[in-house]
Amino acid sequence: MTKESQQFSTLRRFWVFFVSVALLILSGTFGYMSIEHMTPLDALYMTIITVATVGFHEVHPLSDPGKIFTMALIVSGTGLFFFTLTNVAVFLLSGEWRSHWEQQKNERMLRKLNDHFIICGYGRLGGSVAEELRVKAIPFVVIDNMIDNVLRARDEGFLAIKGNAADESVLSDAGLHRAKGLIAAAGNDAENVFIVLTARNLKPSLYIVARADCDESESKLRRAGAEKVVMLYRSAGKRMANLLTDPELEEYLDELSDAGNLNLRIAQYLVSEKSPLVGKSFQEVDLYNNHRINVVGYKLPGGELHTTPRPAEIIQKNGTIIVIGQGGDLEMLSQLALGEEKK
Repeated sequence: MTKESQQFSTLRRFWVFFVSVALLILSGTFGYMSIEHMTPLDALYMTIITVATVGFHEVHPLSDPGKIFTMALIVSGTGLFFFTLTNVAVFLLSGEWRSHWEQQKNERMLRKLNDHFIICGYGRLGGSVAEELRVKAIPFVVIDNMIDNVLRARDEGFLAIKGNAADESVLSDAGLHRAKGLIAAAGNDAENVFIVLTARNLKPSLYIVARADCDESESKLRRAGAEKVVMLYRSAGKRMANLLTDPELEEYLDELSDAGNLNLRIAQYLVSEKSPLVGKSFQEVDLYNNHRINVVGYKLPGGELHTTPRPAEIIQKNGTIIVIGQGGDLEMLSQLALGEEKK
């Protein structure tokens, strides 16, 4: 059952009650006016005290047809009461109220998301990505077509919706047009290709990273619109080889990439045109001595990467500085790169 049909079913259950009560009162009022020739107010009064079964005295003695009509009205009112009571009990005991409440809460939170990431698929890879983003306090939403995975994500405190991430309406519900990026981490390469195609078509400027299990899928995902493709087995192979040949280096890199390590991190910053760094050399800004930050790379605006930028190299606008440093120092560099240095 879709989200819309679930909401319609819940609302319909209560609208049926209100409409039935209104029709019963209208029927009773017109019935007394027709059978007993009562005024509209007297007829409405008789209908209310009859349906409510409060036992007040009639407006005037009823005729035999009036008594039969009153009995029918009492039976109808009692039946409606037990019908409503049964539906309310089912609604509460089945846990449907909790599901409905969580759905409404999810929708409110989704409407507030902006510059967030969308994780498509909450398997082992999607779960790891979600945990990293949570530690870094980066907003995100999970999409998965398995209800068990959605509930597991919600139990972890993540915002998650059920649906096919290759469906335009599901991506729209996840706030794709306000999103900063998307991670296609579904269980198979074909599904990831469809997800990337749909997302790229909906938002051409979206930054997309996709997983792939085989080499053939890498080129397909890039043609579909993925900026980066992560080959899981290739990455795992490189890491295992590094563990064998350079275990200390691999441990150091793990420390840098660990989102939980707040003392030392590796990060990159795009230099805006209003940054005071623009036009200065790395030797002039001297990030190490002034901010205790090590520069490990510099990417030119055209995309060329210098892994060891020379001290005399000039920092250009729209260039990207890759650094290693501590949290507070990196925050200072972030403000410098944006041209928002604290005074």
